Amino acid sequence: MALFSKQIPRWMVLSLALVVFVAVPPEMLSRGPDICLWKHLFHLAACPACGSTRALAAFFHGHITQALAYNRNVMVTGPLMIALLVQDFISGFKRL
Repeated sequence: MALFSKQIPRWMVLSLALVVFVAVPPEMLSRGPDICLWKHLFHLAACPACGSTRALAAFFHGHITQALAYNRNVMVTGPLMIALLVQDFISGFKRL
């Protein structure tokens, strides 16, 4: 199982992120401030990742059209996040 860092396994980080995306409603995130670092540093209208957090929250709540409106990359990042988590769990069970 690949390590995310020296101390924290990737499956822990992915699991925590998944719990947060499922627990926090996307409407709550859309009311928050715009904290995109790239957008503010480089004075961009929007960076390619803008809206990803809101999109993932909407995706994991089953609001696919809302997720696509926030960021179309969610159709790759959402399933990839699940696939990596499943891969980590499978490789962890194989070790046992």
